Amino acid sequence: MLHVPKLEFHLAANLNRAGGMARLTRRRAAVRLPKTLTFETWENALSGSSAQSASATSRFAEIMQIGSGHRPAACIYVTAKLKIADLLAHGPKAVSELAATARVNEDALYRVLRAIASLGVFHEVSPRTFANTPLSETLRSDGPGSFRDAMLFLSAPVHMRIFAELQHSVETGGTALKKATGMEPFEFFRQNDEVGQVFNAAMTSISEKMTPPVIEAYDFGASGTLADIGGGHGVLLAMILQKHRGLRGIVCDLPHVVQGAKARIESLGLASRCEVAGVDFFESVPPADSYVMKSVIHDWDDARSIAILRNCAKAMRDPNGKVILIELLISPGNEPDMSKWIDIEMLAMAGGRERTEAEFAELFDKAGLRLARVVRTPSPFCVIEAVKR
Repeated sequence: MLHVPKLEFHLAANLNRAGGMARLTRRRAAVRLPKTLTFETWENALSGSSAQSASATSRFAEIMQIGSGHRPAACIYVTAKLKIADLLAHGPKAVSELAATARVNEDALYRVLRAIASLGVFHEVSPRTFANTPLSETLRSDGPGSFRDAMLFLSAPVHMRIFAELQHSVETGGTALKKATGMEPFEFFRQNDEVGQVFNAAMTSISEKMTPPVIEAYDFGASGTLADIGGGHGVLLAMILQKHRGLRGIVCDLPHVVQGAKARIESLGLASRCEVAGVDFFESVPPADSYVMKSVIHDWDDARSIAILRNCAKAMRDPNGKVILIELLISPGNEPDMSKWIDIEMLAMAGGRERTEAEFAELFDKAGLRLARVVRTPSPFCVIEAVKR
């Protein structure tokens, strides 16, 4: 759990100008309060029990931390947008220098950096002077472990405006995005080019970081043709083909999307083994021996997910072929699990969902497939393998 410093309330010298002395009444007992009051002393004064007060203070701090999550997210966005981590790449700098370079208000920038430094993002090495930390290094635009593109999408103002409509999703099951924008997700990204570019950069960044551990953990085969359904710009399939040199591949996505894969395929010398196909995967997919999809099925409800899987089963040429999903798996119980939060993202943004292993098995069964195995990987993603029934 993130450390939350002790919070203090500073009471005014005269809380009750008309009545004189400041008093707090509880159960007909009046207690005089000090001008500087922590939650602990407040609870002690009211309950007379330090053990009870410690517990209450802890609960209050925890729920305050959870309920204030938008604040650190906004600070992350601002510092990522301003490339503060880049400015600190070669060592500590004073806030005055950072503010001058970024052309922002010095005091406001200091307050933002001071706040997220308390969470381990940046470090105040001396008064008003900051350095990078392992967490802030991930916000650099030029680092191999950069998640800056992902953070620019996840903590963006438009994202927060959409999540302000989450209650609509809970009341209706519809997306908060449509309530906020009047559009379906992919229509919204097409019509808002700047947001769409940020989204695509975020998804590419996540794929580039999360895909290598998956490819190392799973054997995609020595021969045959593997079709990447919803393959975007070909990041996943290119990595697979580079490792499995006997495979051929097809990057499949909407025509305007898949065109972006050609340059990548050619630059990596894969043009002789890989082609692109513009498709609507709800209607059909091209024939292949096996199919792979990364973070595609989670975009859709059960009915549309089954349609995609059924099309893959129908077009599969090899009777021993596979449908290979690279997805998050929701773990049972109350344990912390990133996939449970990504599931809320899908509820609000796309109308899809993350699923448990049992839920994937049910989808496969309805699409004429059978869950064969689940392969855990060093990344948050699992490989979920299905075969024909």
